[in-house]
Amino acid sequence: MSLEKTKIRLLAASEIVEELLSQINALYVEEVQSEEEVLKDALSQLHNAGKIDLINLVKGVDESSCGHNFFKILRVFENVLPSLDANVEDVLGCLVHLTQQAGRVLAIGGAYERFCSVEAHRPRDSVGFILAQSELSAYAPFLSSSILAYGPNSVSDAIQTTENLIANRNEIVRSQAYFTLGRLDVDETQANVIWGLLSGSASGEREDGCRASILRATLNFGDTFPSYWSKIEEFLLTFVESSPPEVLYEVSDIVAFQRVVLPENVLEFLVKQLANISPEHKGIIDNIDYLLVNLAKNGASHLVIELLESIIAVGVKFPQLDYFSCELMSKHRELLNRIVTRWFLSGDSLLCHGVSDLLNDVSGKDVELEADMALLGDEVKQVFVSHKAIGWLFMQPITATGFILSVYGTASTTARENLEKVLYEPLLLSYPGKLKLFFQSCVNKGIHADLCERLLGKLQAYHSDIDKVSELKELMAPRENVSTYWKKFNKDMQAAYEDTSKGMLFELIATKQTLLYGNSSIYYVHKGDGEQIRQEMQMQSFSHSTEVPRLNVLDPESLDYILRCYRYEGMKNEANS
Repeated sequence: MSLEKTKIRLLAASEIVEELLSQINALYVEEVQSEEEVLKDALSQLHNAGKIDLINLVKGVDESSCGHNFFKILRVFENVLPSLDANVEDVLGCLVHLTQQAGRVLAIGGAYERFCSVEAHRPRDSVGFILAQSELSAYAPFLSSSILAYGPNSVSDAIQTTENLIANRNEIVRSQAYFTLGRLDVDETQANVIWGLLSGSASGEREDGCRASILRATLNFGDTFPSYWSKIEEFLLTFVESSPPEVLYEVSDIVAFQRVVLPENVLEFLVKQLANISPEHKGIIDNIDYLLVNLAKNGASHLVIELLESIIAVGVKFPQLDYFSCELMSKHRELLNRIVTRWFLSGDSLLCHGVSDLLNDVSGKDVELEADMALLGDEVKQVFVSHKAIGWLFMQPITATGFILSVYGTASTTARENLEKVLYEPLLLSYPGKLKLFFQSCVNKGIHADLCERLLGKLQAYHSDIDKVSELKELMAPRENVSTYWKKFNKDMQAAYEDTSKGMLFELIATKQTLLYGNSSIYYVHKGDGEQIRQEMQMQSFSHSTEVPRLNVLDPESLDYILRCYRYEGMKNEANS
């Protein structure tokens, strides 16, 4: 659509506020679909000619009545703002209103900065107007945009203005001042002044939010002036020590999203600070989740492992790191194998539990694990990690078995004998269904075929011995006892079902029906005119099966004892390992 036609449509709707807002929204949608860009020029020309007052129009927007259209109007206003003829007082009042309607700080500062930079007096007028407001905290977030709009010939004035703001009692004003210091376009001589203001303010600043702004400004400053990195590194050693959550959040955001190119030693130092988080710091953990993915992608495995171990030690769980968990399982198997082996070898119950959490969160799929043999230099370690695999991954028998088989391949003769024993009992005896198929597939593929055939042979002999005595009447329970058992079992199950069903959400959204006979259900569809249509729906069968560990039925006490031993035993002959 041409510029003139767009202006005509806007003018036609300008008499009624709601119609004009609706027209702006419609034109914005059309423009996005057609990739034309005339709406901005049409609105700015009409506003500057005095035919519509766009600022007052937007200032009256109510987010609750506009719904999703509010953010479309906001986007249009952001595009148009730099080209509008208006005073800073009206624009700031409009921006504060929009911020309050959105319920959060808006990313419109860049547009306001461009608006202020159009005329030399606007930045100074803006700063003066903001500082004169009784609701200073509402207007203060636009201070940085105002100061950054100072022209290249007024950098000294911008620095002086920022220095004055650092002495302000309002913490939001000071935070904006620190933020600005890290982004001012200064030369090498003025950079020394900026560094003096940042480093000098750090010792006296006590507000956590302001300290977080100092940190971000300092790192942005280092990105612009790399020659200061050695001073910054020394500064960080004391500034970041025992940091509050606000500072740690800034650290996690900066290192996770690489908004600043950090030297390797600075990056490692900042990553280590994230060990001091709490599981309740969800925002920080979300950033760490993303950071771990980036570190793994960039080959920084040592940092990944170090950071993981430190945050798990303070109570963070793998379900909180869902992005990293997914990437680790699908794209970084070598790192996964190293982590699992290292943590099993440590014997630390928190780390071993972390392995269990990670692998149990894979929607029931069997994970192919291989031990990192570079960490397992002797048979004591080889047997030790195999025991840990059984103890912590017992409910995932194929995963545990695959891990042990990878150790078996290069293990010593003595270690192999121990591994063969634990593969048979408790694993194979507990899961004769799954593992029989798994070992048979290994035989077919030629993977440790001799071992797998021996294990299958033992299982066959075990079942043969059971079959020989299974028909002895002396070992069979009387039929009456069996019948009594199942009646009681069914009665207990029904009682448990009725007890747990009370107050369930499902009963609130679904109608409960009792089927007396047949294999279909009948229901009625109510039409708008009151007529009912009878419908019949065939019932479909579905089933799910899982293999219960057999030893948990035959000898639960012994199984529980051995699994506890495997989970919590320490390394034998540690002095020689």
